[in-house]
Amino acid sequence: GVGEKEEADAEKAMGNDKYKAKDFAGAMSHYQKAHTLDPTNMVYMNNIAAVLFAEGKYQECVDQVEKALEVGKEHRAAFTDLGKAYSRLGNALVKLERLEEAVKAYDSSLMEVKDGQVELKRRTAIRMKEDRDEKAYLDPEKAEEERQKGNQLFKEGKWVDAISAYTEGIKRDPTNHLLYSNRGQTYIKVMDLGSALKDCDKCIQLKPDFPRAYARKANVQLLCKQAHKAKETVEEGLAQCPGDAELKQVGAKVQQSIMGVGLSQEEREARAQEAMKDPAIVNIMQDPVMRDVLNEMQTNPAAAQKHMMNPDIARKVETLIAAGIIQTR
Repeated sequence: GVGEKEEADAEKAMGNDKYKAKDFAGAMSHYQKAHTLDPTNMVYMNNIAAVLFAEGKYQECVDQVEKALEVGKEHRAAFTDLGKAYSRLGNALVKLERLEEAVKAYDSSLMEVKDGQVELKRRTAIRMKEDRDEKAYLDPEKAEEERQKGNQLFKEGKWVDAISAYTEGIKRDPTNHLLYSNRGQTYIKVMDLGSALKDCDKCIQLKPDFPRAYARKANVQLLCKQAHKAKETVEEGLAQCPGDAELKQVGAKVQQSIMGVGLSQEEREARAQEAMKDPAIVNIMQDPVMRDVLNEMQTNPAAAQKHMMNPDIARKVETLIAAGIIQTR
């Protein structure tokens, strides 16, 4: 009756005070009395579950919330009460590392009532599950098998299948720099130059003293008509791997490109226009000091030579020459 419901609420209030004071045994006693007085109200059952959670009894908490949800659904509990119970279920399942079930519990909670905190917990549980799955998938030996498979497919000219094999290898071992190097080379074959560049960068990040990655990156930059960037890449590579034959070879190719060997006037202009899309080039062109230097180079070449004694200006002029903005004859 009404008296019992009021008495149950009074017990709950006393339970809450004990809970806040971290007297979990005292809180449990009051919540259980409340539940005995009004067994149709899921809130008291959910309070009992809160104590079990606080005591680290996560499986008992799960069992208790599931019972609370049964009672709540049977007696048409408020959406908010059902939402809270599902959220607590999710929390306990996360502690038990049952992440897939936890996400489902959070989904059910959000179906009852929208709550930013629950949404955040749901996203965290999904990320934890993805991380765990990724770690469980790691296997360097299988990664190397996929790399060899990719190499075979590459030799057969099956570029797309080779990319798939290398990608699978990367999932198995994201620290294997050779997989990125090989996949980058294959992306060049299918002219996906953006992806090729990313793979070269990742390979360099994993193994900065691997010269082939710099050579490949410079080749991609040449294909993108960015000889000035290719020049920087070759220089970075040679700083890490002095005297590397492949890098020197690519360096010579870059030098020819900078000099415009075999390029028509139209192609030279197209290269200069392409270079103007590079923010670094735009910055140089907008620098007032460099504007003066460039004007003097046209009107007073002798004075321009003086500017070239300044290493910073010399470097910028070299970059503009490499980009085809300043054309040398």
